[in-house]
Amino acid sequence: MDTGMKLMYEEEEETLLMSDAGNDEEMMQHVSVAAAVMQLEALNNMQLNGEPEAEAEIEGEAESKLQTGGKEWQPEKPSACVRFLLRMGFGAIMHPYEYAKVLMQLGHEPLPAVAATSWLGKSTLLLPSVHQYLRYIKHTDGFVGLYRGLGARFLSCAISAMFSESLVHVLGMSRTRQRRRKLHRRSSCFKEYAWNLMRDGIVVTTGLIFSHPFYVISVRQMAQFVGREVAYNDLRSSIHEILQHDGPLGFYAGFVPRLLCDLGVLFITSTLSAACERLCVDRSSMRQMEYNSVLFQFGAVLLLYPLQVVGACMACSGSGIAAGAPPFMPVYGQWIDCLMDLFARGDHYRGAFIFRRTLPRLQMNRMHDAFPISRMI
Repeated sequence: MDTGMKLMYEEEEETLLMSDAGNDEEMMQHVSVAAAVMQLEALNNMQLNGEPEAEAEIEGEAESKLQTGGKEWQPEKPSACVRFLLRMGFGAIMHPYEYAKVLMQLGHEPLPAVAATSWLGKSTLLLPSVHQYLRYIKHTDGFVGLYRGLGARFLSCAISAMFSESLVHVLGMSRTRQRRRKLHRRSSCFKEYAWNLMRDGIVVTTGLIFSHPFYVISVRQMAQFVGREVAYNDLRSSIHEILQHDGPLGFYAGFVPRLLCDLGVLFITSTLSAACERLCVDRSSMRQMEYNSVLFQFGAVLLLYPLQVVGACMACSGSGIAAGAPPFMPVYGQWIDCLMDLFARGDHYRGAFIFRRTLPRLQMNRMHDAFPISRMI
C-alpha cells in the first residue's frame, strides 16, 4: 500500500514538472511574440521619422519572429566560395553540351537530317540530337576535343562573378531593399521594385562588360571545329588574333544582343514576380511565388532566345574563320541584320531544343538558299 502511494506521488510530481516546463516554453513564446510586436511599433515610429534602411531590417526580423513563434533557427547556406566552386564544377561537367549548343547556334550541322514523324503524325526531318553531335565531335577530335573553349568560358564566368557587383558597391547600392507585404505600405512597392530592378540591371550590365571578351574568345575557339583552324588555340593567340583582325572593338562583337537578352529576361521576370507578389495577400502562398519566378524566368529566356543566337553569330561573323563566312554564314554588318536574316530563314530558335530537333518547315521549303546552311549538305 505504501509503495502504491509512493508511486502515485512520484507520478503527480512528474506531471507537475512537465506542466511547469510547458508553461515556461509557452511563456517564452509569448515573450518572443511581444518583443516582435514592440519591434513593429518601433518600425512604425521609424517610418514616420524616415529611416528606410533600419525599417527594412527590423521589419524582416519582426515578421520572422511572428511567423515562427520566436524560433529563428534556419539551416545554414553554403558560403559564396562553395557555391562558386560548385557552379564551376557543374559547368565543367556540362561544357560538352554547351559546346554542341554553340555549334548549333552557329548553324553547323555536319550530320544529315533523317525522315521521321512528328508528335502530330506529320512527316518531318529530324536533326541529330546533342548526343549524336557529341559522338561526332569525339570521333573527330577525341575526348579532349569535347572541352574546346573551356578555359575561356571559365574565365568569363569567374570574371562575371567577381566584378558584376563592383559598380553597385561604388555607387552605394549594394543592398537590395526588402519588399514590404503589409497592406498599408503597398504605396511604396513600386519604388522598391524600381530600385531593385535598377540595381540588378547595373549588376547584369557590369558583369557582361567585364566577361564578354572572354565569351567571344570561347565562341571562336569552339567555332574552329568547323574549318579546322588553329588561330584561336590558346588565350594569348586568341587575343593577338582579335586585336590584329578586328581591333579592340572585336572583343565586344555581339555584345548588344546579349545585353538586351539579359536585361529583357531580368525585366520580364522582375515585373511578373512583383505583380504576383502585389496580388498575393496570403503568406502561405509565398513558396508558390518562388516557383512562379522560376517559371517566369524560363519563359522569358525562351522568348528572348533568338537574341542569344544573334550574339553567338555576331561573335563569330567576319572573324576570319570558316564558321563566320559563306557558305556557312553570311557576313553581317549589324546585329539587327543578323536577327532579320535568322527570322527570314526560320533559324532564330536553332539550338534551343537539343534532344529532339526538327528541321524548320521554312527550311524544308527553301532547299535552294543563297547561303545554304551546312545541315543541307
